[in-house]
Amino acid sequence: MAPSFAACKRDGVSMLLLVNADNISGEGLPYLIDGLMDRGAASVHAVPAVTKKGRSEFLFFIDAPRSCLQALGAFLALELDTLGMRVIEPEHVPFTPVRHRVVGVAAEGLRGASLEVRVKETRGTDGARSCKAEYDDLERVLQSGMADPPLSFKIVKSAVELAVMSGEPVHVGGLGFTPPEETEGA
Repeated sequence: MAPSFAACKRDGVSMLLLVNADNISGEGLPYLIDGLMDRGAASVHAVPAVTKKGRSEFLFFIDAPRSCLQALGAFLALELDTLGMRVIEPEHVPFTPVRHRVVGVAAEGLRGASLEVRVKETRGTDGARSCKAEYDDLERVLQSGMADPPLSFKIVKSAVELAVMSGEPVHVGGLGFTPPEETEGA
């Protein structure tokens, strides 16, 4: 039995696995990715490639704690008939500083119901800024039915991120996006 996801996460030692497979179809990818995530992988990327003799293959990049190595390896061997995997000890270089911001989203003209979207903002040493809205929060806004007619994912994401970057309220499709308050030292 594979160790639980929680048990794998506790060791804090991250690694990157590289596995190639030329015997999996696109239909099998979701099962394989879900199985790896269930066994403790933090992320899985399947990249199509071409190998010797023009054969199609996938390269799998799997970010996972070292404590999950055995469970992940056993699953990969079972599902891909692979004979091994490469373990890479990565050095993670984070972009700093990262600020956690929150944008309020509400239907215009209605009092009460509002949702929050978390946003990560980075500022480079040269003053350049970028931000990224959290997927789960964007999905919650879309599923709330607040926008009538409905807005696309990319429109809601753009409006949230514009509110953070501009520091000004944004109004799109009957929704108001309120930027975070500036705080001391921000």
